[in-house]
Amino acid sequence: MLTRACLLLALGLSLPVLGQEGQYRSKIRIDTAGDSSQGAGLSVDELERQINSIAEPYARSSAGRHLARHFVEQREYDKAIEYYQTALAAGGLSDVANREMLRELAQVYLLSENYADAAAALERALRIKLVPEATDYLLLAQAYYRLGKLVQVVAALDPVREQGLVLTVVQQRQALALYYQAGAYAQCEHLLRQLLDAEPDNPENWHQLASVFLQQGKRKQALDQLTLAREKSVPFREQDIRLLADLQAVNGNPFGAAELLQDALSSKTVAANGLNYRKLFQFWLQAREQDRALAALVQAARLSGDIELYLYLAQLQMEQEAWQPMYQTMLGACKAPLQDKYVGRANLFLGISQLKLGDAPSARRSFINATLVGGAGAQAGQWLQYMKADPPTDSELRGVASVCHGAGDKQVAADAFSAEANGVAAAQAVTAPGRVESPALAVATKTVPKLNFFYTEYDKPLAQLTLDARKLALAMGVVLVKSGGTIDGPLQVIALGEGAQGELQLGFPVRGVPRGGKYKYRAAGEFKCAYLVHDGKGGSLADLWAGFLTRVQEAGYTLTNERRLVMQAGSGLELQVGVE
Repeated sequence: MLTRACLLLALGLSLPVLGQEGQYRSKIRIDTAGDSSQGAGLSVDELERQINSIAEPYARSSAGRHLARHFVEQREYDKAIEYYQTALAAGGLSDVANREMLRELAQVYLLSENYADAAAALERALRIKLVPEATDYLLLAQAYYRLGKLVQVVAALDPVREQGLVLTVVQQRQALALYYQAGAYAQCEHLLRQLLDAEPDNPENWHQLASVFLQQGKRKQALDQLTLAREKSVPFREQDIRLLADLQAVNGNPFGAAELLQDALSSKTVAANGLNYRKLFQFWLQAREQDRALAALVQAARLSGDIELYLYLAQLQMEQEAWQPMYQTMLGACKAPLQDKYVGRANLFLGISQLKLGDAPSARRSFINATLVGGAGAQAGQWLQYMKADPPTDSELRGVASVCHGAGDKQVAADAFSAEANGVAAAQAVTAPGRVESPALAVATKTVPKLNFFYTEYDKPLAQLTLDARKLALAMGVVLVKSGGTIDGPLQVIALGEGAQGELQLGFPVRGVPRGGKYKYRAAGEFKCAYLVHDGKGGSLADLWAGFLTRVQEAGYTLTNERRLVMQAGSGLELQVGVE
């Protein structure tokens, strides 16, 4: 697009006026050798003293022109203007000479930033009955542009084409910049087609023509222009790729727009940032590719940290009953303190995901938190009624204590939230005769709903699996998609049994009934478990498991022979161990 900066650059006016004097001086030809005035042999001082006494028109005009050119060289523009006016008023020179002086005078006015008089001088020059030059019209348009008279800019430039005057490439670009700023897009289109013929390998011509089409509301022509440019391997900047994708979408091809942007993100020709992934999400959503749209939205939320995107993602996951991904989304949304206006909705969504995953105590506290701040109190109250929850205690009503918290609220870690939600009840839970469980030993529990599992068996140590997981998951994902399945949750490992008799299964929760050669598919029932969410930093996985299992057993739970490891966004992990 032709911006104001492009215009000034095209006109050679981007520097302060004093820095442009050479530009205009180079066009003012000072050649006194040809002057045959009676003062030609006089000094400048003597000529100034005598000019008013010169009566003969030709001599007076010649002397005035000689003095004017001298003072231009000295950068004394006021005096130069005075003597140009004297020379013109004497009327002693030919039309050709007068027109040349008017051009020189106009340029001096431009140097003096007197744009109105510059325009007047050029209008006067163009009224002389001689074949005009394109330069005169360009200078006149520049003067009117400086005056902010855009209608006159167009009126000054249009005669160039009407009279069949030929512009150089540089002059075409000057006219293009002026026309664009004046909003004369049809004239811009004509000039850009000429520039494309003259410079077919210049990418600016291709992209500027697309911009001009857009300014005229010609979206289809703009799309065709950029598509042809792409086919001809014209270089595309990031903004050009985004524009092409936008044009495909508005012209009824959101799928093509999404594929273009997805490929550009994969090849790193556009930045992998929240803005581009948000746009990708919108394209996939318009194309009704729900799973791809969700995947893009996950990236957009993660990269931008935009809480609105997290909440929208949680809403979509709730509609799809993707409870575990919804829970992970809310944990990601609440890594940092929230603005107060988001705390209620965040706790509402967190509570829904916790309830659907079987963690009723944590869900109860989240819903209570949502009733304490504005925005979602009524909905949270309905959920509390639905689950027939106990009324909030005085302690719970004192303020928000949650994973999803505001700046002035109490922050509670995800893996301690159930203990926080259970409060005194956890401290008083008797797990054996004569023994009271310590709150410090309380662990979070939940029931994971039934899921359909698409997996491969793994016969190497668990430590090695963490290194192989990404490669295996990519290959599995390709087969899964090709066989008609849809991923319905994060990658996870299910361990059944212990030691040599045990089995490791790596796979995805899925929708549909995919088939994939070496891959297997099974229905996994509800899974009651104790769980721990970990950021994946510090310590080995083996040590983490050992400490967690000890904590669960010390809390009084009996372990089953099933373990699960759920991979979260980034390097996060959720450890799940079956309990009775």
